[in-house]
Amino acid sequence: MTDVLIGSAPATTAGAKVKLALWRAVRTLIQGIAAAFPSAGAGTVVLSTGYWETFVYACLAALITAVVSFLQNVASFLPDDPTQKPAV
Repeated sequence: MTDVLIGSAPATTAGAKVKLALWRAVRTLIQGIAAAFPSAGAGTVVLSTGYWETFVYACLAALITAVVSFLQNVASFLPDDPTQKPAV
């Protein structure tokens, strides 16, 4: 179970690992920006700011999450995720 939760992107070469990690990070960024739209509305109440300012904060959080996702997926010291097939 631990390998599945913290596993890195499986790949046969370092270049393939970086490429797969980059695509996963882009996917995470897109998901985060999509989630920023509805969360920015609630954030205006919590932060007492305008919608677009809160939206920018949420997008910044999505960007940070995508960078962390990339680092996790490219890390060679983590075990490969056993639920994924290696990229060629």
